[in-house]
Amino acid sequence: MLRGFPPIESEESKILILGTGPSIRSALKQQYYGHERNAFWPIMSDLLGGSIETYEQKWELLLSHDVALWDVLALFERAGSLDSAFREVVPNDLKQFLQEHPSITKVLFNGKKAQEFYKKLVGYTPDTITFLSMPSTSPAYTLPYEEKRKLWEIGLQPAL
Repeated sequence: MLRGFPPIESEESKILILGTGPSIRSALKQQYYGHERNAFWPIMSDLLGGSIETYEQKWELLLSHDVALWDVLALFERAGSLDSAFREVVPNDLKQFLQEHPSITKVLFNGKKAQEFYKKLVGYTPDTITFLSMPSTSPAYTLPYEEKRKLWEIGLQPAL
């Protein structure tokens, strides 16, 4: 089984972005959204206004805006990198994570599959947290960049 990454988070995190699990390219690079055509980091840079030249700068960009990043899945079997190819999955303990981060008031799912896994495997939806499905930043999801960016801009309020 493949293993996901640890979260990017701080005690002050107010928004949690959840993906499914790392792609093959991301796993090889040991970086969230490591595929060069994934729109995640360019969208974050555009909206949060920071440099994303290094992985450390990417982390700092999120943390400086109280945004946490993790995946729904801790362990998984998947043929390739597509979200439709998951076979066996084990979730991260997101209920505990959210309970340990009471300042989180919004969870943004990076794509519908992340939301589906969360609902099915975690199902923790306290009234104090807003849950929103955002368009996937994956290059496999063909919505134009500007449309993805506009929807993410709405979702990231009030971090902007």
